[in-house]
Amino acid sequence: MRPIFMLPLASLALGLAAPAIAQDSRTDIEMVEKLNDTAFQDKMVSTMTGFMTAMMDLPIGEFVRVIDQSIPPEMQGDGNFSTIDPDATLGDLAGQNDPDFHRNSEEKMRQGIAMMGAMASEFGALLPQLQAFGEKMKRRMEATQ
Repeated sequence: MRPIFMLPLASLALGLAAPAIAQDSRTDIEMVEKLNDTAFQDKMVSTMTGFMTAMMDLPIGEFVRVIDQSIPPEMQGDGNFSTIDPDATLGDLAGQNDPDFHRNSEEKMRQGIAMMGAMASEFGALLPQLQAFGEKMKRRMEATQ
């Protein structure tokens, strides 16, 4: 999957991680359990697939044409966008080299969510050490003031 299409996945991951980090350890355990639950993962994939489908319908051809025209010829290099259909959508461009783009995207999302669960499990094991480190740094900062 192209890096730009991973942005929604990364945003969702950060959105899920921030509250888990800020809450007590019971909430952390519950979040880790949810991220590792296949039914929860399926719901997330379904939600993200709907979001990605809506994004793929975004008309982008005219926008790309305007950008292409604004780049001076001496700076364009090999990437000439003038051949892009003005009615092209983000999905048209994303899937032009991958006929199974939508299926592959969904599989990548599923893998990413499973990875988030595994990472959350590992991070959860480190959390007490990270909290102790934070407290130690806080005490040192207070001592220098």
